[in-house]
Amino acid sequence: MHAFEQQDSPQTLAEGVAEYYRLNPGLAQGRGMSPEAQEFFRCHDAVHVVYGCGNALNDEAIVKLSSLFGSTGGFGILRGYQLHESLEIYKKLRVIDVLLSIVQSVFFLIPRTLVRCARQRSRWPWNNFEQYLRIPLRDIRKEFGIRVAHAAGPGTSL
Repeated sequence: MHAFEQQDSPQTLAEGVAEYYRLNPGLAQGRGMSPEAQEFFRCHDAVHVVYGCGNALNDEAIVKLSSLFGSTGGFGILRGYQLHESLEIYKKLRVIDVLLSIVQSVFFLIPRTLVRCARQRSRWPWNNFEQYLRIPLRDIRKEFGIRVAHAAGPGTSL
């Protein structure tokens, strides 16, 4: 488990995002992307870090749901998933991996993530989070009532 994925990570949001990009050097991070895509992925990648998600398909499902129901972005973020830069990512996925992720999502990830989002104290600011860049992730998660994707231990099933 990486530092930003731990519930009580002392990393700041900026440090967590930097770690996420170091672990995923293939991410575009703005190279050749439209300004709209750059903004979408900046916000999307911050959600990865705040909710403690890697980039496995199941984690991507959690990020999508958390963006929709746990952030101020709401259903408006769906436009970002329709950008050609997003669609290019989907084209690289294997059908069997997508199908397995869907099965796991329907019976486990979707219900758990929706419950966790409903239990948040407030919604994560989708595109207006600069004031949190120097705040430790553990403090952000405490403030918003966010449980990381892979929280473990007593009482962490939901």
